[in-house]
Amino acid sequence: MGPFQTGVQLTEEVLQGPLRTLAGRQAQLGARLRVARALLPAPPDSLVPALLFLTQDPDLDVKKAARDSLVQMPGEVLLPVIQGFKDPQVLDATGRALAKLDSAALEVVLNNHTNDDTVRWLATMAGSVVCDTIARNQVRAMRCPAIIEAIYFNPAAAQGVVQSMLELAVRSNLPLDHIPGFRETRAILLGEEVDDSGGGLSDIEFASAMLIATGQADLAAALLGELPDEVRALIEEKVIKSLGALIARMSVSQKIRIAMVGDAMTRKLLIRDPKKIVSMAVLKSPRLSDNEITVFAGNKTLSEDLLSNIARNRQWTKDYATRRALVFNPKCPIVFALMYLRGLTSKDIKLCANSRDVSQTVSRQAKHMIDAAQRR
Repeated sequence: MGPFQTGVQLTEEVLQGPLRTLAGRQAQLGARLRVARALLPAPPDSLVPALLFLTQDPDLDVKKAARDSLVQMPGEVLLPVIQGFKDPQVLDATGRALAKLDSAALEVVLNNHTNDDTVRWLATMAGSVVCDTIARNQVRAMRCPAIIEAIYFNPAAAQGVVQSMLELAVRSNLPLDHIPGFRETRAILLGEEVDDSGGGLSDIEFASAMLIATGQADLAAALLGELPDEVRALIEEKVIKSLGALIARMSVSQKIRIAMVGDAMTRKLLIRDPKKIVSMAVLKSPRLSDNEITVFAGNKTLSEDLLSNIARNRQWTKDYATRRALVFNPKCPIVFALMYLRGLTSKDIKLCANSRDVSQTVSRQAKHMIDAAQRR
């Protein structure tokens, strides 16, 4: 979500005095820009609401100038004004415009007039300090469980904060089963599943792993796109090794969360985890792509349980490449391999009949299909 994504649009009622004429929707662009750049004298309690109003302006230059003016405003001027806000819509606009300015976001979170949905939105993208403050308000979290979900999927949220939120959700029996990985985490918290990965990483170490899993690999791929393959491969291997070493020391709970939030490289490592609860969590990641599923479907090192889960998913198996990968994977349960064999092209059926890598049962069935077609 960009810095200018808005919730409820502010009305001109927030504008006071001459600013209603100078910053209103009917005002000329030049006038709105002067207000957005804070070039006109106005007291803070009038200027700040006007700048917030202009962060929702149709003109991108006005939006940016207004937000920049808010960010650059001294804290001793800006924060007391935010503290005095009582209108939930104005607080929502403040949070959305200044989500990355911790001091302002904290004032929005701590304000009793702030709507739960504004806090939920901030929890999706705020930094660790703001997430920590949000998590301390357990009454609000219990009233709006979506806040817990937002913190869970925010890579910036410290694992300790996430863990405390999940424990609250389990103790309070909150309806969060729709969150991928929540049932597994609840089973661990309730002792139904043993977390035998040791103490796991410290919060600082896990934060480092999360940075790698959500940023460094993608950044490296983008920056190295034009370098020779061998150079790119060496650097990517270093990233993989670094992340792999951290994952090896993670607790099961940490692995499940990073499977939900991490990138494709992270999921590629975790899909091979010996703990079934972890590898299965990878398949529940909301960030999982069709291309990844196809690669997993063809991975001969995966368990039959994982391949069965892929084969049973109608959405994933709409893709021809995934169905083909399952048929050609000898670990795929026979019932699914035979079912999808019938939908392959004649060329792929011939390849399957002559392949030594597929199941013998599947290969024989492919030959029978070829013979039957020739007899027609």
